Amino acid sequence: MRNLLTATAAALLVAGLGAQPAMAADDADAAVQHRKDVMTIAGASMGSLGCFMKGDCALDGKVLARLAKSIAFAGELSVPAFEVDTRDSMADTTALPAIWENWDTFEGGLNAMSAAADELAVAAADADPQAMGPLMQKLGGTCKDCHDNFRD
Repeated sequence: MRNLLTATAAALLVAGLGAQPAMAADDADAAVQHRKDVMTIAGASMGSLGCFMKGDCALDGKVLARLAKSIAFAGELSVPAFEVDTRDSMADTTALPAIWENWDTFEGGLNAMSAAADELAVAAADADPQAMGPLMQKLGGTCKDCHDNFRD
């Protein structure tokens, strides 16, 4: 175990010593996979919230609030995850070049998603679909805007 930690630390040190002219395929694939994993959290949480809103599953307020918070957290995680520009890689991704060409707009959208999810978390604590409805629409709108503009 000690050797693995030493090797990892050495690799990180060496990797940080100089700029790489191009991203290695494995690095791009790992960056894309990380982004997919983060977005899976948001999508799965949104799906569970939608299940509750449709009346198809019974979830208590504590669970609903945590689902909304997980979406907010996914938005926060997405900012550094998408900072890795994979435009010039061969990685299998649905991310459009517009992300990096319009970074401020993209980042603002992720921040709006997190803020809307945080608002929803407050209302979700009471498990009241009437109170949650407009906030679900607001959150869904942030997702749609991003997907329409930045996802293939």
